[in-house]
Amino acid sequence: MRICSWNVRGCNSPLKLNEVVDFLKSYHIDVFGVLETRIRQKKAPKALEKFMPYRVISNYQNHPNGRIWVFWNPVTVCVQAVEVHGQFIHCHVVHNSTCVPFYVTFIYASNDPIVRIDLWSSLHQIYGTVQDWLVIGNFNVTRGNEERISASHPCLSDMLDFNSCLLRCGLDGLHCFGCEFTWSNKQEELSRVWCKLDRALGNDLWITKFPSSSADFLPAGISDHSPTMVTIFEERVPKSRFSFLNCWVSDPSYYSTVQNA
Repeated sequence: MRICSWNVRGCNSPLKLNEVVDFLKSYHIDVFGVLETRIRQKKAPKALEKFMPYRVISNYQNHPNGRIWVFWNPVTVCVQAVEVHGQFIHCHVVHNSTCVPFYVTFIYASNDPIVRIDLWSSLHQIYGTVQDWLVIGNFNVTRGNEERISASHPCLSDMLDFNSCLLRCGLDGLHCFGCEFTWSNKQEELSRVWCKLDRALGNDLWITKFPSSSADFLPAGISDHSPTMVTIFEERVPKSRFSFLNCWVSDPSYYSTVQNA
């Protein structure tokens, strides 16, 4: 099963919208949070037709640009919105084939640290109502200086607020692969900035229930953010490899054996 979050940084362009749809279907994603759509509500129905037969929840009632769309495949999962907010959509998910329930919160945090304080408070309120819980998305803040490469340093108070929230909510990062820095301004040379803004976090009960769950941070592609792909109910199988020992060629029968074969 795959749960993905991706800040696409706008999909008003038909070509970009098609890329997002192709990404969803080619990776066989079961639950997909699309962040920063920049598509106004009156134009949304035509865009959403492209995602059929996936079903969708949006937060247009909380933000005019529908900052978050959550799609799901009704064949594989059942999704219900528990709380819809300007900076998140909190869902209850049931995996159809196993009947296993869990909670997922898709995050698109504000760029304004004052507005983000409301997000941290809301997450703490959710914390008291859930058991196994996955929180995934773009948090728009780093946890420490090592998560940013640029000429300037991140704001210490913003990082402290974020880390305090994660501590109070019992959330920590899943085992991860792929891109270390999930966002870049894509400018040239000394103007380039790299940050880890996108995350997949789980609480203790999530880790206990899904010990093999992991997050892959994929190449950004059409966006400036990496897609975050969480896989559960699936063990990673190491790739097989062919090994050759150089000492074999010193055996007197080596060349004749190879020739006969």
